Amino acid sequence: MYPFYQESELINPVSEYFKDKGYKVRYEIRIGFCRADIVAFKDEKTTAVELKLRDWKKAIVQAKNYQLGTNYVYIAIPLSRVYNFLRKAEHYIKNEGIGLLIINEKTLKVNKYINAKHSKKQIGNISFDAVNKKMFKPSKYKFL
Repeated sequence: MYPFYQESELINPVSEYFKDKGYKVRYEIRIGFCRADIVAFKDEKTTAVELKLRDWKKAIVQAKNYQLGTNYVYIAIPLSRVYNFLRKAEHYIKNEGIGLLIINEKTLKVNKYINAKHSKKQIGNISFDAVNKKMFKPSKYKFL
């Protein structure tokens, strides 16, 4: 598979990455004014992931918003776009404690490039039980 044309093509490799690590994964969960593409739950830890092909500024704004409701936040981008993203945004994401996941288009392997820091901005917490009880309205679209 090469290259990715839509962000929705990134969902399967990233969700499998978290599922392989024992996380329970949900999609399109509203956090603040945005919807996190993927939210992964494990024990008491919640991780939000924003999938992006372009528009690094919007990705950072969304990721900062997710820090208000989750413990960790990552931006996931394809390997072919990582150079431009890091050239422009590496300083911002490291300062904000946002992690970076890179998806290889050919192998669909996901690698953690920058570790996310525990959010110090968190004012609430999204729980797996609340999501399952639909307190947080899930998307009507099914990806898997």
